Amino acid sequence: MAALTTITAVAAVGSAVVGAVGAYQQSQAAKAQANYQRQVAENNSTIAQQNATRIRQQAEVAEEEQRERVAATKGAARARLAANGLLVDDPGDTTASLFLQDIAEIGEYDILKMRDNYEQEARVAEIQGVNYQAQAGLFGLQASAQSPGFAAAGSLLSSAGKVTKAFGNIPSSPSTTPTSDLSTFMSY
Repeated sequence: MAALTTITAVAAVGSAVVGAVGAYQQSQAAKAQANYQRQVAENNSTIAQQNATRIRQQAEVAEEEQRERVAATKGAARARLAANGLLVDDPGDTTASLFLQDIAEIGEYDILKMRDNYEQEARVAEIQGVNYQAQAGLFGLQASAQSPGFAAAGSLLSSAGKVTKAFGNIPSSPSTTPTSDLSTFMSY
């Protein structure tokens, strides 16, 4: 019976050690995963910021292209008006000059609308980048909150009661302390 109790006690210790190792590894894995997710979020933030920059660059190119189209439309209109015999260089409020002003104003309105749309897209990308940076911060906090050593220690401490109980069931060997009772001594 004593051997079975000893085996139980050794198994309890083994179980406590295995549990502690498992807790340590689980905490390490959670820390590694949080660090990985933090890095992914930081990369996504960088990409979002790059997207915002790229969108603004595209806006500049699109604006310049639109200005060229407006100038070409205005030039074609001037040519057509002149071909029809209208004075296009007249500084007054002539039909031709008012028509050319309308083309310029509509073209400028389109450019401003385009600029606003591109700026909204860039702003969305920037906000997305800020959100990713916030996620990276949260994942960083999760990673720093993981402590494999404390996880293992906590597991060992939670198993301590089982180990103590298992060792408490082992029968103790006869006492080797001297006794004053000679009858016990004489019975051997």
